[in-house]
Amino acid sequence: MSGPAVTETTRADLARSVLTRNLKLRRGERLIVEAWTHTLPWATAFLREARRLGASPMVVYDDEHGYWDAVEAGEAKAVGTIGRQEWAALRASDVYVHMWGPGDRLRLNALPDKTQKDLFGWNERWYAVANAAKLRGARLEIGRPYPSLAAAYGVDEAAWTDQLVRATLVDPTRLARAAAPIATALSKGSRLRIRHPNGTDLTVGLAHRAVRQYTASPRPASRLGRYDRLMTVPGGVVGTSLDESVADGTFVANRTNYFDDGIATGGVFHFRHGKLTERSFDVGAERFDRPYAKGGKGRDRPGMLRIGLNPELHNTPQVEDIERGAVMVSVGGNKYAGGRNTSSFFGFAICAGGSVEIDGRPVPI
Repeated sequence: MSGPAVTETTRADLARSVLTRNLKLRRGERLIVEAWTHTLPWATAFLREARRLGASPMVVYDDEHGYWDAVEAGEAKAVGTIGRQEWAALRASDVYVHMWGPGDRLRLNALPDKTQKDLFGWNERWYAVANAAKLRGARLEIGRPYPSLAAAYGVDEAAWTDQLVRATLVDPTRLARAAAPIATALSKGSRLRIRHPNGTDLTVGLAHRAVRQYTASPRPASRLGRYDRLMTVPGGVVGTSLDESVADGTFVANRTNYFDDGIATGGVFHFRHGKLTERSFDVGAERFDRPYAKGGKGRDRPGMLRIGLNPELHNTPQVEDIERGAVMVSVGGNKYAGGRNTSSFFGFAICAGGSVEIDGRPVPI
């Protein structure tokens, strides 16, 4: 089923919501909006709304066709080189809005590793400059829907876009209120049990580690890590790294795993004494198995737990773990999130609509 067409009014409402509620754009501040061919109508809306708020916006634009023309001509390194004028603009800005580009992620994902490295060699420096400038930024999932990716996922692009619009418009203060009690329970608990009538009954360990709340709400600069300058919008998830030695039971997915090149469905994980002992998928098992074979020590240990909060999502591509009531369990590396597992592997499954208990007490999700 196709979703409703996006109107100028919808774009204006979304732009105003992100600028005022997520980014707290103030009069006189300088804003950069990064746009691609498929997101230019959204960028135009942000430009108009920023001016109405009294800010000074500019759009940095890249053309999809020109991008791929240069890449195919062997000019990836030139494409991936940012000029001094753009670095200067970044240093002089207060707020940044990013929308995914290029749009054809399937084509991007199929490029050789060296080509991708040439295209994105600027990434580390970008974050260094953004952090020095104390930039406030948002990465908008509204830039994800694209014809080739929608076809690979088997979803309707308009319906996908509609879900993202509605989820983006959810007030971040509402999400923050929902996240707070869950975060407190996760930080204090020792054992978490997930159950669902589909056969899920899994107990994992909580290690009293930092709990992160991604509610698309502005955070003080002192609480931002190196790669936290761009908040994900829509938001709505609470997460923590798991005790790598505790996991017993079965976890049955009822949500799709969306990757940059396709999907996996029907995931089933079996754990015993803190290890993944069996796993299976109805579709897309190779997307788990290939990297798992190279994952090294720790690839079979519990990694991360995430609980979704956003009421406007349902099995939505690339934000499947943000849906309200969705519980994601991963295996493999979690060092980046305060854990101890340094494995290069990250595999996951998501079950929504079940129940969660922490130390025997129900946690409303």
